[in-house]
Amino acid sequence: MSFELNKRYLKYFYQPVSENFEEGFWEAVKHRELRFQRCSNCKSWMHPPRPMCYKCKSSDLEWVKSSGKGKVYSWVTFTREVSPLYRVPYDVVLVEMQDEKGVRFIANIDCPSDQISFDMPVQVDFIDITDSQPLPIFRKAAR
Repeated sequence: MSFELNKRYLKYFYQPVSENFEEGFWEAVKHRELRFQRCSNCKSWMHPPRPMCYKCKSSDLEWVKSSGKGKVYSWVTFTREVSPLYRVPYDVVLVEMQDEKGVRFIANIDCPSDQISFDMPVQVDFIDITDSQPLPIFRKAAR
C-alpha cells in the first residue's frame, strides 16, 4: 500500500466543518458517495460547492451522484511531513472528473508514486478515518 495513515493520530482527526451550501457534499461522503453540485437552470457543474451558480447566478442547485471516474490532471508527492496523520511519502492528485464537465477534484491516491501519470484513469474509493467519517481517495482504474 502506498498510502498509509498514522493510526496513532486518528484520535485527533476532526469532523469536517462545512458551510450550509457544502453540507450535501459531506452528507454524501458519509454514505460513501461522491456528489457534485449542478445548476438546475443552466446545467453547469460546480466544485468546490458554492451558494449560487458561477455562470447564471441561479441559487437553484442540486446534488448529483458522480460515477467517481476521472483522469489524473496533475499530482504532487509529499516527502516531508505536513500532518502527522499522513505517513510520508504520499501523493495528492488533481483529478479531472469524467462525467462532470469542468470539475476537478483534489484527493489522496493509493498508488505507488512511480506509477502515477498524466491522464491515468482513476476511480474514487473511500477510506474510513473514524467510525462515522470516510474520506474520498482515488485508486488506479483499468483502462
